[in-house]
Amino acid sequence: MQRESTEAAHAAGLRQRIGELCSDYMVDESLLEPAPRVIAVVDDVLTTGAHFKAAQLLLSSRFPGVAVYGIFVARRVPEAGDIGSFPAES
Repeated sequence: MQRESTEAAHAAGLRQRIGELCSDYMVDESLLEPAPRVIAVVDDVLTTGAHFKAAQLLLSSRFPGVAVYGIFVARRVPEAGDIGSFPAES
């Protein structure tokens, strides 16, 4: 789950790196019985995929070997200039 509400990724002027986004998420340990066999992350809009990749990274590290899928209601197609403004992972 996300620790606190944040501005929509497509509206934010500066995009966070995937590692930075991971720190915004946490696993609610009270919901882990029984342990998951498959995990689905549901989001309203897929823009660059960074938020999903951050959630997938966090969940995969907590549940090694468990498949993590993304389910998105809509996809925003970035303009050509949007792609270059996304920071590379360091």
